[in-house]
Amino acid sequence: MKRVMSSLMVAMALMIVGLVNVSAQDDASVYVLVHGAFQDEAGWDGVVTALEEAGETVLTVQSPGRGDDPAPAHEQSLMAYRDNVIEVIEAQAEPVILVGHSFGGIVISEVAEAIPEQIEALVYIAAYLPQSGDSLLSLSEYEHNSILGEPGNLIVSDDSTVASINPDVFVAAFCPDCDETQADVVSASGVAEPLIPLATPVNLTDDNFGSVEKVYVLTAEDVVVSPQLQAFMLSRTPVDHVFALNTGHAPFITAPTGLADIVMQVGN
Repeated sequence: MKRVMSSLMVAMALMIVGLVNVSAQDDASVYVLVHGAFQDEAGWDGVVTALEEAGETVLTVQSPGRGDDPAPAHEQSLMAYRDNVIEVIEAQAEPVILVGHSFGGIVISEVAEAIPEQIEALVYIAAYLPQSGDSLLSLSEYEHNSILGEPGNLIVSDDSTVASINPDVFVAAFCPDCDETQADVVSASGVAEPLIPLATPVNLTDDNFGSVEKVYVLTAEDVVVSPQLQAFMLSRTPVDHVFALNTGHAPFITAPTGLADIVMQVGN
């Protein structure tokens, strides 16, 4: 019965906002891609390739404190993540389509609140879709199906500044549908995540955030941000369109072309 009810919840969310058919986009757009928690920008490579081959302009944004950036975890904040994305967008000559995966949904929501006129649309991919006052941490309280909630799978540092995912389950969590090569890509992209940004609530208004077109890509086989949680968030924060992919939490790895095809529908 629980599985039936969960399936009905997902189906109802899709019915509320409607499914959209994929077709070719005529006009080139600028896409800005924002990764989620516990990962970096490298995971977007397949989507970037697919979009660029279609003639689109694509930019990826890496949050501060990753890669070559030595900034320590305790200095990171949601506002720093937001401002990092804003800097990239403000360098563009036209409004962009802003894409966020997982925790990236929190980040792009704050960006839309700050500069709504510079964003053509927001695309949430297996992402946290907040209302004002929500944080990743508060939304996670509604999650009852994530593998990360199982004992030992989420590891918090002794000083409580960062969390990491148990490497024994990282690939199985983020990409249960990965083949061996894809699993290597996912594994290589894993990083520890500062905790302060995850616990910071967003401040959103109808005039700014509410004025921007929103699209959601639901991942039906997700065991990190479960389809049940995704459906719950969609039921309380309306979007303009919903697409569904039969993938785990990392469709940019397992279905980059299909995901790119969906993203290219946005703004039409």
